[in-house]
Amino acid sequence: MSLWIQDLNALRDFIGYVVLSAPDNFPEEDFLQPDEQMNLDRAFEEMRNAMNLFKPSKMDDAKRKEALSMLEESLHAYRTGDIVKGAHLLQDFRTFIFSKKAARSERS
Repeated sequence: MSLWIQDLNALRDFIGYVVLSAPDNFPEEDFLQPDEQMNLDRAFEEMRNAMNLFKPSKMDDAKRKEALSMLEESLHAYRTGDIVKGAHLLQDFRTFIFSKKAARSERS
């Protein structure tokens, strides 16, 4: 389970945090040890893990694979220095996972 992301609203907020902080401007948190501080790899691992918050009835395997692929493309862009592309892909990822096609309303 994700340490930073406990529900889908937190995931939505966390993606925005990553867009603003990636690849290397994550704020240092005084309550965390140096090896616990947020960084690019940890942020993407958190988002990968948070995909488990979507119930299978809300996001099928094909959509989950597509979403994870988008996430990996974003990470690759950040790692290769294309910050703008990485941010755009991450925003596309957020739009995709919260679209009604990918994740139906949590009311049901």
